[in-house]
Amino acid sequence: MKMNVISALLAAASLSGSAWAVPPEVLDRGWAASVELAGEGDPDVAIIRMREMADLNRTVLRRMEFHQQTQNFVDQMWENLESFNLSDFYEMLPEQQGQWRALRVYGARQGDRYQVGPDPTAIGVRPDGLPRTLGDVSVQVQAKKIDGSFGDHYLMRGNMQMGVGEMRWPSVQDAAVETFRVVVDGAPAFQIEKSGVSTQQYRDKVIKMNPDLGSEDIDIIAPLWASFPAMWELLSHLGSIDDLVYHDLNKPYRQLKASFTINPERMKAFYPHIVGHLQNMDRLFRGSLRLEDERGELFSAELDSRTLRGTFQAFIADGRIVPIKGGKVMLDAPPIEDDKPWNFTAHMDSTMTILGVVTHINNAKARVQFLSTKEGAKLVGQMSDVPDIRVQGNALGIMPTSMIDVVLPKDIDEIIEEFIAVACKGNEGKGILVGAQFDESPSGGTSTITFKTAFEGLDNFFVRIGMGIVNDRVLPDERVSSELERLIFETQEAFASDLKGFEAIASARKHKNLAANDVKQ
Repeated sequence: MKMNVISALLAAASLSGSAWAVPPEVLDRGWAASVELAGEGDPDVAIIRMREMADLNRTVLRRMEFHQQTQNFVDQMWENLESFNLSDFYEMLPEQQGQWRALRVYGARQGDRYQVGPDPTAIGVRPDGLPRTLGDVSVQVQAKKIDGSFGDHYLMRGNMQMGVGEMRWPSVQDAAVETFRVVVDGAPAFQIEKSGVSTQQYRDKVIKMNPDLGSEDIDIIAPLWASFPAMWELLSHLGSIDDLVYHDLNKPYRQLKASFTINPERMKAFYPHIVGHLQNMDRLFRGSLRLEDERGELFSAELDSRTLRGTFQAFIADGRIVPIKGGKVMLDAPPIEDDKPWNFTAHMDSTMTILGVVTHINNAKARVQFLSTKEGAKLVGQMSDVPDIRVQGNALGIMPTSMIDVVLPKDIDEIIEEFIAVACKGNEGKGILVGAQFDESPSGGTSTITFKTAFEGLDNFFVRIGMGIVNDRVLPDERVSSELERLIFETQEAFASDLKGFEAIASARKHKNLAANDVKQ
């Protein structure tokens, strides 16, 4: 008995240097959302499942093997989509399904490899293609030719199903609540200096990342840095958080004002080619998004490729987004109910600048319907109204758009309007459809996430030229792609490292509790 007590105490002590570097209550708070999502609130279960996910991600990123025929099809498919050559894309799809042509691809882990191919049974996926376990993926792409008023149209459909393990929808909901709570309220235990424990080092790291942050932001970010040190160290290499939250202690809510700016000078020491690619975009895109329902506005977001800055704003109370209407925070607004469809409207504005030609797309609206149940959720977005379009500027800085219109069979405005009109009014009047669905397995197996999309695309010479120019600015070349892969892998490894730290805390705590129980006995 004494030896058991001594062993437990020694194990706990050996981990104290890392596991107890900050108050354990702080780490519990920082990891609460992850524990809820992966383990339904049980840290031991969550650690096992997150470890499995990290191992899967490592395998996908480093040991993915394509069936040769599938590799050829995928390469050709991306080549046609990059140039927006829908006719060639349609012709290369290998399967004939009535009026449709299709490509089906499956992915699954086999041993220490992740294999992708056209035959589900050959790689361990169910014969019907549905995910059997964590990491199983099923993808289907379809296309159908349609004779349209503006030339050849192609109706495109995509469907992807992914196995996400033993995740449960109530845990997803609770994890979202915990995320918002920690982001706007921080970790109260972090403010209390414990004997022999200094938290100032993490505040110093936050200040170094952005010296202009307010004290309320530092108090929230610092405990998150303590909980995920490797992830935040990686994030600090990319840029800075400019703002996070506005605190009014007299209000029962917090205003989330999250903004992040990529810092090229800081980032180029680690990912120089990505920096060059981002800077090459310059004024390519600026866009804004607002989501509202009958209760009021829920959130707004903005993205600007020139400033390399993104923002997100919402009001949060008790871990949930609260609508705002007429400048008033609607704390008494009814919550979104389960088993009842809920309707939203997304308002979007954007400006795209390519070779000096500026295209403004305003008053774009998408109808969004959300349905949550005890076993899952479904989200469907539909855009069927043509937005306002305005084109201006000088091509290459010297040729006004009016002069370009003279040498083209149609005005630039008309070409863009036709393309967008086909997308918004096509698909049998349904326009652009995007859907996502989460389903729990009734048998206790893997839950699945399904993504679906459908739209009608106009295929002509001028659209191909325009999309080719856009993609030349947006799509990464080989060097940029290589750095992006490295960044994704290093992000995965940073999370795995932080998970080990959290696991050490859980282990130390378990040993400590065991030792205490042995002493009592």
